[in-house]
Amino acid sequence: LTLAILPVLILRLGEQSFAVPLSMVREILSVSPGQLQKVSGRSTMVVRGEVLPVLPLAQLIGWEAGPEPTVGVLMQVGNNSFILSADGFAGHDDVVIKSLETFRPKGVAGVTMSSEGEIVLILDIKELLGDVRGH
Repeated sequence: LTLAILPVLILRLGEQSFAVPLSMVREILSVSPGQLQKVSGRSTMVVRGEVLPVLPLAQLIGWEAGPEPTVGVLMQVGNNSFILSADGFAGHDDVVIKSLETFRPKGVAGVTMSSEGEIVLILDIKELLGDVRGH
């Protein structure tokens, strides 16, 4: 039996939890609407003098945009940094990944179960970013 254990940061979007690999997380930030600026029609935020794109989690996974996000996660994927915004975060955990062989939604690497028994989708950030760049 092979178990893949992954340290993750758990984000909230409405009532649903999503997990992102902790290895990609540089920092957790609070996001207030006054900090967000539009540059070339895209939302950005300045973090320590660096202008970074803000990608709402809802937009990445194709959900309706909800209320203004209050949490931003400074993510590092390869040489690219961006802020993933969400409604909140529920901490971090070491989770066992259950792969989805027969039905795997785009951008989902697998699922896990929270300690409360809730199903948490583990996001494939690279695949989701590929979709954003493809549009």
